[in-house]
Amino acid sequence: MAEIAGVWRCKDINTNLTSCEYEDNKTNETTILPDYLTFNEESMREIAVYSILFVIAATGNLPVFISLLRNRQRKSPVKLMMLNLAVADLIVTFVMIPLEISWRITVEWIAGTLICKIMLFLRAFGPYLSSMILVCISLDRYFAIVHPLKLNDAKRRSKVMLACAWLTSLICAAPQ
Repeated sequence: MAEIAGVWRCKDINTNLTSCEYEDNKTNETTILPDYLTFNEESMREIAVYSILFVIAATGNLPVFISLLRNRQRKSPVKLMMLNLAVADLIVTFVMIPLEISWRITVEWIAGTLICKIMLFLRAFGPYLSSMILVCISLDRYFAIVHPLKLNDAKRRSKVMLACAWLTSLICAAPQ
């Protein structure tokens, strides 16, 4: 059984500030935590905002994702890109937002190193993927306007652009 090395002591300095100190019994040192590393009123506001964003994002993205999956008989490049964008937004909605809420509540990571690395990867991957797919949609619309008669290339080009978007997002999120 591991021996407890120290004790956390937190006290309210005033209505807006909490001071936390870590008293190490082995070295007799005291470490004072900054306010943003403690659970406080700002954390409660952030939890409320993230919770509202979660509900809005889930109610907006899930129906889009489900309708795009159901209507797959006509596979247009735009629908394929919208489906990929919905997947990216669902990663943000169901991974990143709950992760932020849990961090605000616990103020510490309690799930272990492997899960930490996976979640931080997904936390970066979702916004990267969403941004890259928006770039793909913009480029697809550009090519549709500039070269409207090249429909044969549109499907292949959109698949290549989406593959590049996923690969670029994986590479950019890998350092996490």
